[in-house]
Amino acid sequence: MESEKSPKKETFPTIPVIILVTGILWLINELNILTINIPWFPVVLIIVGVAGLIEFYKRK
Repeated sequence: MESEKSPKKETFPTIPVIILVTGILWLINELNILTINIPWFPVVLIIVGVAGLIEFYKRK
């Protein structure tokens, strides 16, 4: 008896994109190509992370 596999829902890779963008911005800032002085940038990452967790648990 074969079990039916439900098709996986395609999801956007949010966490890898956030990490990639953060790394690129950090590199650009360290190379002095573009000065990014956003003291609340970590707060934005925290908010995005919390939103991702909320979405994850809403889907369950």
